[in-house]
Amino acid sequence: MQIKTSIPYNLAIEPYQSLGKTVATEVYNMKNFFSVIILLACSLMALGQNDPATKKLLNDISKKYQSYRTAKIQFSLKALNQQKQTTVNEKGELTIEPRTNKYRIVLDDQVMISDGKQQWHVLKEEQEVQINDVEETQSGSITPANIFSFYNQGFKYPAAKSEQVAGKALWVIDLTPTDNSKSYFKVRLRLNKSVNQIYDVTVFDKSGSLYSYTIQNFIPNVKVSPKTFIFDKADYPGMEVVDLR
Repeated sequence: MQIKTSIPYNLAIEPYQSLGKTVATEVYNMKNFFSVIILLACSLMALGQNDPATKKLLNDISKKYQSYRTAKIQFSLKALNQQKQTTVNEKGELTIEPRTNKYRIVLDDQVMISDGKQQWHVLKEEQEVQINDVEETQSGSITPANIFSFYNQGFKYPAAKSEQVAGKALWVIDLTPTDNSKSYFKVRLRLNKSVNQIYDVTVFDKSGSLYSYTIQNFIPNVKVSPKTFIFDKADYPGMEVVDLR
């Protein structure tokens, strides 16, 4: 016995054909979606990678610096507080043994002396000398003592750019810290192409302040007395010594 249906064949099958088209369209759209996601992920991975040519520039600078027995550097420090609209300009001198991390930094109102393990921080106005471990004083900060080495780890950087400043050809490298808890979000490092040396370092603080160290003069392999890196209390009579270790 043949059972007849009141639904025409073409109408009965059409919803399934429409469903098939819808599924096919959704699958196609999903494929496109995942393709975009993959391309985006690849782009982000590329952005997160350090540029090989820039890495070589930084490595060459670091190797050259580490090859010196000693160095004496005159530098200028500029601190711009955008919130308070104040600017501080200061000059200083750094004497350092790159291989031992011994250094002596002399500024107008303070002196920092390190034997590579501990640091004596002389605060002239406060008539106080603070003693700290070197690791504590340099942890996460950029100072005259480590501006020639801070970039060796903990940063990502794109390809270097070129610019001219006062007739000097410079490489410009913007370094971003991999640790988001740092107080700064970017460090701009400019290198003098002709002498393969740091020209200046600018720290962009999250508070909006800018700190810039500019190398005025760099003299490698100068003769330095071992006493340069040792704190002598007799040189600072009447000052209170506070051990913060």
